Amino acid sequence: MEPTAIGTRLASAAIAPLVKKLFVTEGPGAGLVDKPIRISGHVSFKGEKRTLTATDVRELAAELVKQALRAGEHPIRADEQQAVTDALADTLQALGELTISDLDAVRLGHQAFARDLRRVSDSPERHLTDDGAYFYEALLDTACLHILHFFTQRSTFVAHTLVRQTRAVDELILKVDELMRRSTLPGGEEAAFEQAYLGRVQMAVRPPSTATVAPVM
Repeated sequence: MEPTAIGTRLASAAIAPLVKKLFVTEGPGAGLVDKPIRISGHVSFKGEKRTLTATDVRELAAELVKQALRAGEHPIRADEQQAVTDALADTLQALGELTISDLDAVRLGHQAFARDLRRVSDSPERHLTDDGAYFYEALLDTACLHILHFFTQRSTFVAHTLVRQTRAVDELILKVDELMRRSTLPGGEEAAFEQAYLGRVQMAVRPPSTATVAPVM
């Protein structure tokens, strides 16, 4: 589901600070390691840099639900608000179990990323009503959109992306050089070929003759 229904009413100013709390603050640098850092290594509720508890994550999920309900219509019954909050909290907790990197997550896109989170968290929306599941998925899609945006703003993400792009360009240059080396004509045939090729190019780009052509009577 597209996040427009919820996202257009849930302002970035409200959701971005909440999403940011889910992740630890990193210093500058490319963050180069032998293996890509998993998303689970960035979350703030596990590992050595833990700053949030499981209870904090549930309170954060509750605040996301409240912000969405406050921003527009009430798509769910009041007695299902807690169930949606629990489902969203369980899904956000799954960030600590993902084996992909933030680069891979951005390549997936927010909707595929949300589906991965639901899968890892054992699809908690299955316990909700249709309206509850619809609201949960819309809110999760919106949260994932902001999560991916947060990843792209990190200095380590930008630096690591540039490093990968540089490596890709270097590899492409090496492949082109190797292709040209294998395609080189032997001996003096190469020079003769180049001269003939240049001659054909010059003929192709030579301006048309200015001689007057007599009209056909």
